[in-house]
Amino acid sequence: MTTHESVSQCDALDIVFANRNRAYGAYQLRREYPNALGRALGVALLLMGAIVLLTHILAALSSKLSEAPPEAPDEERSITEFKVETPPPTVLSPPPPSIAYTPPVVAPDNEVSEEAPVDVQTVLEDPRNVGSQTITGIDEAPPSLDPPGTGLDIIEALKPAEDEPFESFAVNKMPSFPGGEAEMFKWIYKHIVYPEMAREAGTEGSVVLTFVVGKDGGITDIAVVRTPAGGSILGKEATRVVKSMPLWSPGEANGHPVKVRFTLPIRFALK
Repeated sequence: MTTHESVSQCDALDIVFANRNRAYGAYQLRREYPNALGRALGVALLLMGAIVLLTHILAALSSKLSEAPPEAPDEERSITEFKVETPPPTVLSPPPPSIAYTPPVVAPDNEVSEEAPVDVQTVLEDPRNVGSQTITGIDEAPPSLDPPGTGLDIIEALKPAEDEPFESFAVNKMPSFPGGEAEMFKWIYKHIVYPEMAREAGTEGSVVLTFVVGKDGGITDIAVVRTPAGGSILGKEATRVVKSMPLWSPGEANGHPVKVRFTLPIRFALK
């Protein structure tokens, strides 16, 4: 009878896979496992030895380099000792001296030399001061600054500005109804008649008018700016009342009576 000690690993593997599929892969892996393990262990030991050896080599090289640095060759030494000669500095010329202000010196009259006056006739007779062209003019006529032939001989008179009405912010004094604003509204509501059609339709609201108060206080250019919805008949009644107003006190600008545009709201309310 064969014991466990007398059976080799290969025989034991054959016994285990006696009735099994050896082509599956497990049989081959187990059979080659001891050889693969030995090779891996050998490679690891070799790598560790190489690392230790390389460390010792590098340490020895670094110690030698630090003890004796190499001397530079003669060519490098000559280049290092070469001196660059710089050109002499350029001397800039000084700026021209400035003329300093000299204060006047007060001296007695007998010590001051009088300068000879300039002869005007001598200057006029000097040919260097005479132009090359003689221009004759009219002594009695005033000098003209305009060159001839520019078409500036005929000057048209400016047209007077049109008499436009002033706005309320451009006048010194606003036009006013006789007696003031309170009397104006009393006069309006005394003479105004509520249109029967607007009363039956229940139309009420404010009508805004603009008109021009002339220099004589008369009212012209009445225009309806705004009326309530369906209140055109109210605008006609307000225009009639304003047109029948008495003369106003005219507005003034710079102390003179002027035309002024005036805005007036009139409210129609049912009682």
